[in-house]
Amino acid sequence: MEQKRMQETAILVVSFGSTHLDTLEGCIAATERTIGKALSDYQLYRAFLSPTVMRSLKKKYDIHVNTVEEALQQIKEDGYKRVVVQPTLLLKAIEYELLVKELQKETRLWISIGRPLLETKEDCEVLASILIEENPLKTNETLMLMGHGTEHEANEVYSVLQQVFEEREYSCLIGTVEGIPSLEDAVNLLVESGASSARLLPLMFVAGEHAKNDMAGEEDSFLSMILEKGIAAHPIFKGLGESEKVQNLYVKRAFAALEKVEV
Repeated sequence: MEQKRMQETAILVVSFGSTHLDTLEGCIAATERTIGKALSDYQLYRAFLSPTVMRSLKKKYDIHVNTVEEALQQIKEDGYKRVVVQPTLLLKAIEYELLVKELQKETRLWISIGRPLLETKEDCEVLASILIEENPLKTNETLMLMGHGTEHEANEVYSVLQQVFEEREYSCLIGTVEGIPSLEDAVNLLVESGASSARLLPLMFVAGEHAKNDMAGEEDSFLSMILEKGIAAHPIFKGLGESEKVQNLYVKRAFAALEKVEV
């Protein structure tokens, strides 16, 4: 019976997507491989959420990636009856909710969806531990994390994560491109802290367009704003998806979703 259920269940990893081949490989594909290795008895599929990204990949590199709808259709055609959908999204925000709505349209498959990376304070504590371990700071250095930000109430998780760093007495400040706190808010706090140097890291699954432009671009970027304040700074182009420890957090979420679909 157990083997039969394995044969009837597929794994679908859903990412927003990226047009940058380096982070597509280092973050998205790497995470997919880690999930696939941990769940090696199951067939793994890929889907992206961004139509713009998918069109660009096809036009520039002739790389086709399925939409969620196309991936589910392929899974049905391949004979599966159950599917675990594990998004690589950070927040349970607008994109996650749109994904849920898309999945609710499917009536022939039994679907279980995994949680995003950051939803609870416990999630923030786990991620903070990983970031602290992977980013030992020099004296008077601060880690500056750049998140995307959102108008959704899930944006509050950035404040929770900031609180966790403060509780750990680790010098880290978070700014977001489109939410609160803003990049300017974080830079002002950095100046007030008296730090002499900053390490910039994207608080994003991939280190793509936002990392290369909003975080480290020559003008109006996180980096340029800090340098203008006379503080030394250097960017690190490493998305969260490159971390094996973060990849394994998604594995745990996929396993939890699998337990629900195979009861």
